[in-house]
Amino acid sequence: MSSQLIKFANEDFFAYPSKILFWKRLNTIIVADLHLGKSVSFARHKQFLPPYDTKETLNRLFDCINEFKPTKLIIVGDLIHDLFSIKSLETKDHINFIEYAKELDFIWIKGNHDYQIEISGLQKVLDYTIDEIIFSHIPIKTSKYQICGHFHPKVKITHRGKSIYKSTFVHNNKIFILPSFGVLTGGLNIDQDPIKNLLGKNKNIFPVGEDKVYKL
Repeated sequence: MSSQLIKFANEDFFAYPSKILFWKRLNTIIVADLHLGKSVSFARHKQFLPPYDTKETLNRLFDCINEFKPTKLIIVGDLIHDLFSIKSLETKDHINFIEYAKELDFIWIKGNHDYQIEISGLQKVLDYTIDEIIFSHIPIKTSKYQICGHFHPKVKITHRGKSIYKSTFVHNNKIFILPSFGVLTGGLNIDQDPIKNLLGKNKNIFPVGEDKVYKL
């Protein structure tokens, strides 16, 4: 699988089309916004989506873990979509998830969607720090570098008069926002607020393609 080198916080990270960020030096996978169970939650409000998002998202995550064999996995918030969505974790999926979590250092950071949710066998933290980098769901006021999620960033790409939106990794000199990993998550345009206001004009953009992460 092709990767894109991204230099941030004086470190080398590698972005993949699977929407994981790999910190090779520390053998660490970082992902954001899985929103497991979103289809179950929407069905409760009579908005019916294909009910396979939890299984597909988890299978993608398990595939990444099997491929990279990381020692640490950091999920920067919104692992679960809401309190009702927890029902989408079928017994087998839950068991598999816990087994994978036992095999590595599993860091689940609280998001705005899953702040009050608990999963047996897993623990959450408000934020997490490695060296000069803080991992949090939503950016906070700090002088440190930050890697976050929450905004599901997308970039508009225009070619020959046609425009499409692609999920993207994006950062300025202090804040790095990851694309959402879940299969049923929407996105926000990085050229509009609140992302525009948060990152400013000088930002580095890495759109996610089918087989490659690009650099604009």
